[in-house]
Amino acid sequence: MIRGYMNFICDDCNNTFHALNIEYGTTAMSVSMPYPNCNSRHTYLPNWHILGFYPFGNNREVYKRIWRRMDKEESKFDS
Repeated sequence: MIRGYMNFICDDCNNTFHALNIEYGTTAMSVSMPYPNCNSRHTYLPNWHILGFYPFGNNREVYKRIWRRMDKEESKFDS
């Protein structure tokens, strides 16, 4: 489901950019949108750290697991 536009941060070059906010599966997470300048898909929403937890599922450590899964899937298609 498309939830509008949000700011994302590129994990590779640390730049912020504005892109579509699309639901990741049926979770509160957002799909990592590619950063147009370096074409990296290792992007995430800034942390909304409230009262010691991440209520909207945008913890960077969680996105690292998603990126590993995405990279593994991409490598299947490269073979």
